[in-house]
Amino acid sequence: MNIRKPTLLMLAAAAAALLLSGTAAAAGTILRYSDHEPYGNMRTRFINDVFFKNVEAESQGRLKIEAHWGGSIAKAHNELQAVADGKTDLITAVPEYSLQQLPLHQLFKGFMIGPVGGQQVQTLRRIYADIPELTAEYQKNGVTPLIIATGYPVAFFSTKPLKNLNDIKGQTWRSASFWHRDFLKNAGAMPTTSRWGEETYAKLASGEMHGLMVNIDSAIDIKAYEHAPYALVSRDFWLGHIYPVVISSQKWAQLSEADRAAFRRAAEKSYGELGRIMDESYAQILQTARDKGVNLRELSPEEVREWAKTSNYRAVLDSWAAEQERAGTAGTTAVLQKLKKHLLPQ
Repeated sequence: MNIRKPTLLMLAAAAAALLLSGTAAAAGTILRYSDHEPYGNMRTRFINDVFFKNVEAESQGRLKIEAHWGGSIAKAHNELQAVADGKTDLITAVPEYSLQQLPLHQLFKGFMIGPVGGQQVQTLRRIYADIPELTAEYQKNGVTPLIIATGYPVAFFSTKPLKNLNDIKGQTWRSASFWHRDFLKNAGAMPTTSRWGEETYAKLASGEMHGLMVNIDSAIDIKAYEHAPYALVSRDFWLGHIYPVVISSQKWAQLSEADRAAFRRAAEKSYGELGRIMDESYAQILQTARDKGVNLRELSPEEVREWAKTSNYRAVLDSWAAEQERAGTAGTTAVLQKLKKHLLPQ
């Protein structure tokens, strides 16, 4: 009986199977990421060069992120829908761009004053651990948070010299945030809005607007300093603009437990670097502003406390939460009370 030929065939089949499985393992899982901003600022570099790099390392190369920048897949206001449509697996889901879908997350930007650097990172982590309603709000929209990135603090860029923030009284100031427009109004300014970019730049140039209340890097991006070269800034003026990187909940469920654990380890490792990155980037952005000719002054702690009183942001928060409750967003006030424990000065 000749068993040699069948045995050789079986060995060849086994070798082919091993080769195919090895090829599949080498290929791993490729996940698509969409971001509305171009690559290059503090946030996008942190996500790509730190977090995604750590994901690949912690998964031993099984997980690879294919990043798409500058809204090539989805614009800022359409990123959650892009996940629902299956166009991308991961996004940065900015709460301010999804007011209807993420009402509870709007509360973050209502806090005018907040922690900085590594303290901010740890505070955000405690907040998400302590307030499950926040993660649940994302999950209701079909996504699961992986890591919370942040941006630069807010600054006041003016067409006229500013001795202090009392000087904005009676002037027209632009902000895209409904929170900040209330703060400006409480401070005696006339709040306005405009399309970001050329329109805002033109209104500064014409004198139709006297200043911008905006995160520092955005003002520099549109060259606001060419017509608004005077700026007051503070690290404590926390913009409250959080940038959660989230993944499709369906895709998350399809990953192995080993891959989900790799994401968690990567987030832990990345959080350990974020505080330092924020501190260094803040110093760099201030130097960039000065290099562009901005007459810039950092406010004293006393001036920061004075603005907190003038803006009356605590009362604005309470009023907005009550309004949301009346409109049907149950739990807004309860979440606000929990946030206050973490974000209000003790």
